[in-house]
Amino acid sequence: MKIIAIIEKPITSGGGFNQALNAIQQMSRLSVDKFDFSVVTPAKENIDSLKRLNIKTDYVAITFFDKILSRLFTGRIWGQILAKLKIVGPFEKQLIKQNCDLAYFVEQSSRAECLQNLNFIETVHDLCHQDQLEFPEVRNFGEFRSRELVFQNTLKCAFIVMADSEELADKINSRYGVDRDRIVTMPFSPSPFLKEPQISNSVNILKLYKLDYGYFFYPAQFWAHKNHYRIIEAVKLLHQEGTQCRVVFVGGDKGNYAFLDRIIRGYGLSNHIQSLGFIPAEHMMALYENCQAVIMPTYFGSTNLPPLEAWLLGKPLIYSKLFSEQSGNAALLIDPDNANSIANAMKSMLDESISKKYIKMGYERLKEISSIRKISEKKLFAKLLQFEQKRQCWE
Repeated sequence: MKIIAIIEKPITSGGGFNQALNAIQQMSRLSVDKFDFSVVTPAKENIDSLKRLNIKTDYVAITFFDKILSRLFTGRIWGQILAKLKIVGPFEKQLIKQNCDLAYFVEQSSRAECLQNLNFIETVHDLCHQDQLEFPEVRNFGEFRSRELVFQNTLKCAFIVMADSEELADKINSRYGVDRDRIVTMPFSPSPFLKEPQISNSVNILKLYKLDYGYFFYPAQFWAHKNHYRIIEAVKLLHQEGTQCRVVFVGGDKGNYAFLDRIIRGYGLSNHIQSLGFIPAEHMMALYENCQAVIMPTYFGSTNLPPLEAWLLGKPLIYSKLFSEQSGNAALLIDPDNANSIANAMKSMLDESISKKYIKMGYERLKEISSIRKISEKKLFAKLLQFEQKRQCWE
């Protein structure tokens, strides 16, 4: 049986890309001596990123016709017409040509809805277009409707739906009617690039970005839901009371950076809050290792990668209380609506005895999540074996 993983988004998409890489590495391990496994991508820049992880990746084109088909399949009438005409799009034909038996979408993808013949595994990272529907990135210009249509058209007909937490799995089951047994809960893993041997010198990286040890670190794209705004408000409060602190943001601009930059400059905090933009993956470890603490007051979850990376690298974590299921007691939880809550947490993390306590609990929480992941991998492997048996029944 051949499984083909599809990774569509480029490396600049951030945490979703790193989790997709983890999913690929995981499936590659599970397939050894049992399944034929390969990876394809329509983003040519991904080929080098996966090559660094010893994963051979082939380019596959997503044509204009494929994009039109995806649009048409969201409509009930057009979907029925296309099915009746037995139209198979160029993208699916390329997978079939490579003898694909099971397509694995390692990110949230609309591509699955136009598959006419192939079975597939779909991935859901969050349902925040419903949970936090006020934010522009899930509300504006039809984005809410677009996400709803994709989930409605793909989840119930997926062989497996991958979710990152029990909470998310329950939501998928209740909101979209997916059989709970078809949902595999697979906890996130830290970025695979953090496990690579570090070529760059930590001192040189700090020098490159003009940084000194001891800043609060927030690695997140500049989306509104990431809540950089509340950190800025918290830093203002701390400086008003005479508590000195520095914050470093890293991540690509998703349309909210100019707004945040105006606020930083308006508050006179340009020397205390530094935005580095999107940085190379090989610089991330040094920036983690030299921070005072990792801070993440995000509104989207139910799980995120920076907490895992903080725990892996021995850094205390300040985290949104909305996602206590992920953190357990291994984070100082804050109210993402309240700048005072964040300011008080930042001040607490300046106390070495408090930060050490959360570092220790972070290591323990990471072990717990690793144990859960091993159980989930066994469930996933068992389902793949079941599919293989059924797949033998047709040409």
